[in-house]
Amino acid sequence: MKKILDHDTGALAPAKDGLTRRQLFELGGGIGLMLTLAPNGAFAQGKKELVVAVPADLGGWDQDYLAFDLVGLAVMKNCYPYLLEYGVIEKDGARVMDTGTIVPIFAESWEGDAEGKVWTLTMRKGLKFPSGNPMTARDLKWSKDRAFAAKANVAGVYRMIGLTEASQVELVDDYTVRFTQTQPSDLSSHIQIISLYVFDSEELKKHATADDPWAKEWTGKNPQSGGAYNVVSYKAGQEIVLEANPAFPIDSPRVKRVRLQVVPAAANRRLLLEKGEIDIALGLSRRDIDDLREKDGIKVISSPSNEFVFMPMAVGSAPFDNPKVRQAMAHVVPYSAIVDNVYNGNARQSTSPVPLDMPGHSAMGYPFEFNIDRAKALLREAGMPNGFESELVIFAGNIEQERTAVIVANAAKQAGITLKITPLDPGTLFQRRTEKTIPLQIASGQMWVNDIEYLLATSLTPGGFLNYAGYDNPRINEIFLTLNKTSDANARADLFRETQDILAADVPWLILAQPNFDLPVSSGVSGWVQPVDGLFRLRYLDVA
Repeated sequence: MKKILDHDTGALAPAKDGLTRRQLFELGGGIGLMLTLAPNGAFAQGKKELVVAVPADLGGWDQDYLAFDLVGLAVMKNCYPYLLEYGVIEKDGARVMDTGTIVPIFAESWEGDAEGKVWTLTMRKGLKFPSGNPMTARDLKWSKDRAFAAKANVAGVYRMIGLTEASQVELVDDYTVRFTQTQPSDLSSHIQIISLYVFDSEELKKHATADDPWAKEWTGKNPQSGGAYNVVSYKAGQEIVLEANPAFPIDSPRVKRVRLQVVPAAANRRLLLEKGEIDIALGLSRRDIDDLREKDGIKVISSPSNEFVFMPMAVGSAPFDNPKVRQAMAHVVPYSAIVDNVYNGNARQSTSPVPLDMPGHSAMGYPFEFNIDRAKALLREAGMPNGFESELVIFAGNIEQERTAVIVANAAKQAGITLKITPLDPGTLFQRRTEKTIPLQIASGQMWVNDIEYLLATSLTPGGFLNYAGYDNPRINEIFLTLNKTSDANARADLFRETQDILAADVPWLILAQPNFDLPVSSGVSGWVQPVDGLFRLRYLDVA
């Protein structure tokens, strides 16, 4: 049974008829029991500010053009008005986003027709931007017109659900927008959770010019507000100060003020937390986090994560164009040693290229274990009895990847395989990934949509921007196209199983682990909700 959140009680309730017919599974959000506003709009209680150290400043304020910037996208997730979000559930003692529950935020309702092609969004009445301009469906329509004109983030993901033209987003009235897809899609609600943010169109129009009709230049330099938090000050490269939005339409954030301090050096972020000068240190290594576990005044929040660490192999180039070689590599990896020595046991070993907890995950999707004898036998079958040499690329300065690479390279020697470890800076790594010149690499990521169709679209079909392996299997491509047009749960489940059977034989990736998420915080911090997209949500947090 689908669920929505009952805003009156903060409890989970069965889905009401007509609301969110096809809400599926993933991205970020949810509602907990939050501090409500007093009748006069003031906060019922005052809370001290929360201080968060982040590793970098955001790359710009225009979400239509910002990509691959987790700090920037996280700030925007908290400051932009998003119309839909996910709920929250308890899992293994932690609070995580519930990708099976859609929560209207600035929207009043979100409904799909019987076929799943036409979706209607109704906005709440009486909403306003911090500028005082009313927030209406006209702003939403203008924002999506802008997104299609940008031909960037939103336009890219909208193609997955059959939205390719601005004309497919229709203004019905001041509070209603209709989306007409060329096809039904089980990803519709998930993609909209990524994409349904809204600009203050009247404000942006003031800064538009004939050469810049969508005010791109101004928007990229000026903070946007109107979400759970408003930006009250910004010092580039130093600090962003946020205050809870008193007009936020559902449960108000517990913490009234948040200071995001830019602290590039991890050692400094750790020191500030140890000294009690900040409440949360983002981006610390696992070694630092383990050292902090026993420190007075500090605790480590842990929760299961959908992040997965894997090793894509360039399937179009020798020696990895031979599936026997890829299968041999799958027996070379000492999986338990990586979980124990890299992640100190604080990780789960997956059994499929489909992440654990993703609907349709099969325990037979990756039927490999550490077995050097089996690896040698497969290399003989591949015509390489003496092994081979190759390059293993890692992200420079990433301690976990460095440790993993050494463990894998040492094990590979036992099978006659020599791996040269090459650390690359972010720019060079991105360039070589784009050029498809990396034979073997360590990568990690999170699927923003918790669905195998999305996994295939981004990572395992031609054109996928995360298809580092250059994987191109005709049957997988057919399955992906079929999933695009299939909403029947049983049919999708059959395709999910077949997908993993094929991947188990093809082995485009070596599946290493799914590390748990650990966050070092001051002992007074509570309320963390683990996001599925890696973008922190501040409105759930409390601080004593």
